[in-house]
Parts: sequence; C-alpha cells; structure tokens
Amino acid sequence: MMTKLRKIILIPALSIVFISGFFSCGVDRWPEYAHQTALDTWMYDIMQQNYLWYQDLPSYDDVNLFLEPASFLSKVKSKNDSYSFVDSVMETPLPTYGFDYSLVRSADIDTAYNALITYVIPGSPAEAAGLERGNWIMKVDTSYISKKYETQLLQGTQARDLVMGVWKEVPVEPEEGEEGEEEFVYKVVPNDITLKLPAARSVEDNPVHKTKILTVKENNRDIKVGYLMYNSFTAGTNSDPDKYNNELRQISQEFKTAGVKYVILDLRYNAGGSLDCVQLLGTILTSGERYDSNAPMAYLEYNDKNRDKDATINFDSEILKSGVNLDLPALFAITSSTTAGAPEMLIRSLSLKDSYPVVTIGGVTKGQNVATEQFINEEFLWSINPVVCTVYDSNHDAGGAISPATDLKISETTIDGVTNYSEFLPFGDPNERMLKVAIGVIDGSYPPKDEETEETTKAQFKIEKSVISPASRRFSSNGLRLK
Repeated sequence: MMTKLRKIILIPALSIVFISGFFSCGVDRWPEYAHQTALDTWMYDIMQQNYLWYQDLPSYDDVNLFLEPASFLSKVKSKNDSYSFVDSVMETPLPTYGFDYSLVRSADIDTAYNALITYVIPGSPAEAAGLERGNWIMKVDTSYISKKYETQLLQGTQARDLVMGVWKEVPVEPEEGEEGEEEFVYKVVPNDITLKLPAARSVEDNPVHKTKILTVKENNRDIKVGYLMYNSFTAGTNSDPDKYNNELRQISQEFKTAGVKYVILDLRYNAGGSLDCVQLLGTILTSGERYDSNAPMAYLEYNDKNRDKDATINFDSEILKSGVNLDLPALFAITSSTTAGAPEMLIRSLSLKDSYPVVTIGGVTKGQNVATEQFINEEFLWSINPVVCTVYDSNHDAGGAISPATDLKISETTIDGVTNYSEFLPFGDPNERMLKVAIGVIDGSYPPKDEETEETTKAQFKIEKSVISPASRRFSSNGLRLK
C-alpha cells in the first residue's frame, strides 16, 4: 500500500503559456513533426487511461499536438478540473532573501509604502538579518518603498540595509486653533533600528515551520497544548526521502513526553501535499480508539478503467515507526483560503462530531476532494499530474470547503471590525491573532463577553499587494497527491 500511496497528490493548476502550433497542408509531413508532437501525444495517452474525467477529453483528431505542455493541458482537460497540472522536472531554486511581505500605504507619504513581513524562511538571509513576521520595513538602503522601485529594492539579490519601523498608536496633531479630546491613530513609525540583510542565495524551506508547547488554562487548571505550524505535506528531500516525516515522528514524541492534551495545528499556509504524509499525521493525531482499531481514514475511487486501484486508507500503526499516537480527544486547526487538498482531507477524516471534534479557526478552505498522480517523461523532462481519483473521508463523504463557525471566522489583520496589525506577530507567539483565538477557545476567554469599550480612532491601512519570495514554501507537493 505505501508504494501506491507514494505516487499520489492534490495541487492547484499552474499558469498557462500559449504557443501557436502549425500544420502543413496537402503533404504527409508527419514523420518530420513526430518529435514536435511526441510530448503532447504522450500526455494525451496518459490522460486517456488515468484521468478521472477521461470521457471529457476531445477526440484524438480534434486536439492540437503542437502546443506547449501547459497550453495543451488547458485545451483538453475537463471543465470540472482546476487541479491537473504539468511541470518541468528540471526546476532550480532561485536565489532569494527568504521572506514574504505585503505592501501597506504609508500614512505620511502618498507615494510610499511600508512592507509588512508575513513569512520568514528558517536559515535564510532574512532570518540571519533578524527579520521576523510582523516586522515593518520603511526604507531599503536610503530609499522609501514605492511601487515603481519595489522589485528592484525588495526582490533583488545584493546585500541591503533595512530601515525598520513599528506599528503603534500615536496621537493626532490637532489643527491650529482646534481644541478638544486627544485623538489617536495607528500607523507605522520609525523605531531607529536598521538591519543588515545579506545577499540573496538559494534557500530550501522546511514544511515543519514551527513547534511549541504552551501552558493553557482549562477549567482553571493548567494543561499542555502543542502548537505545530505545518506548511506542506512533504515527506522529505531527494537526498533524505523521509526527513520531514521523521521530524513529525520526533515532534509526536516530544508532545507525548510533555503530556500534551490538545494540538493546535496551523495549516493556514498549507496548500497540500502527499497522501502518505496525511496518513502519518492523521495516525499521530487521532484518538486512541481509532488508532488501536486501524480504523478507515479515507477512500480513493478511480475511473472505471482503474477500479483495481480503488483503496481504503487506514490509520496505520506500522507507519509510525519512531513516532507515537497522541490519543487526542479533539483537534484545533487554523485554516485560510490557501488551505487545500491534503490538509482538508486530514481535517475531514479526523473529524467525528460525537467523539472527536475538529474546531477550525480562520478562513474558509478551498474545497478540493480529488487527487493527482505524477507521470514523468524522462526524454523531455516534463511531468503531467492529472486528477486520477476522488478522495472520500472516513464517513465516505467527498465533502467540500471547510468553513469555521461564524464567530471563529477570523482575519489576521482585523480586530473589532477595524484594520489593526498589533496582533500580526511571529508564529507561535501566544498573542499572535490566530493562535490567541485558538487558546481563547480552549481556556474559555473567546469569544469575549459583550462589554462596552472605549472607541479609539484607527486609520485604515489595508494590504494593497502581497509578494511571495521565489523559495518561500517552494514545495513540490501541493493540493493532494499520490506521488
């Protein structure tokens, strides 16, 4: 079974590049074009046999076999399909500073922006500089950030000086001759810190981004809660295929030794991954009862040409190896609109309303319930990853988007209906917006009781653009894949 599981994944579709094909008329010149059409022909044949919606493919006579791979796929795939994709197998990591950021307009300079750090890759130049999520960059070297020079300033490769700021509440200067109560606004102001950002280089991210053991009150008693930010269901690297799965096994041991009662699983940046990783993490997190009985976790159903591949995926004690089952009574999951495929399968398969609730906090997930499988053409060094099966949860339900309860639909940057970045903090900080709410659900402080509060004037500074660095969360396993 594990050999089969290591071949499947769910992934969002890639962007499409079109190059027009051409045909000659009146002369049989097929032999000289054979090499030009070989890749598309191979892709079409793979889909005819394995594609979940193969009945929707156009006939062989109606396809243009001279197109670039992504363009060819976009022409032939089903209208139901948002997940099949093609990819080059020769991709090389680009040099990067290793951080993501969002641009927020400056309160004081019309043409300038401040850059909010949203993600920092461990071991990157950004981390070496001391950048953390929630930091603000006001200047790069001596220049304010503008849309015109943003790429040059923040996506370059040479070493830079970063002039930092801080989001804080400051008094509003009254107009001349005006009197009255003092008013306050939030904005980014200088904090007299300049960080040295080293030159960009190739960086590989780690899907196990952050772990922490927290002490939380439950019914006035201290309990231990494990926090795990997990950004991709990726088993390992080419040189160490089980590297990240072994990290999960080690974390399970640490949580068990600490006496962790609940786990807060942060999946807000998790766009998917491999089914074998879902099976491992599910086996770690599920209840002892389902673990002991090797209960069904999910069901895979293929097209009518491949019914022999239909499979039942179980919570499996054999895949734990050095890991342990935590025998949890419930799970708290942080989600967003990025959460898709593999993390959705995990949440749906773990959730049992009566005996194992999964409390989701954050945003509505994408709603992906199909898996892709990778097929590699060694001659052309391209892969096609068509949707090959529907994935059903432990209740044999294909499900859809997972939506938190109304009072648990939380924005990272909105507090009391107003844009506010004061709780946009590093992952694992108990005061970080999403984690704070999760802790509040456990200790009973969230949702807060209705209380009258003093109104404070807060300026509205909304994110105008978000940028992901070339290597940030560069995982080959998104969506849900049988790889």
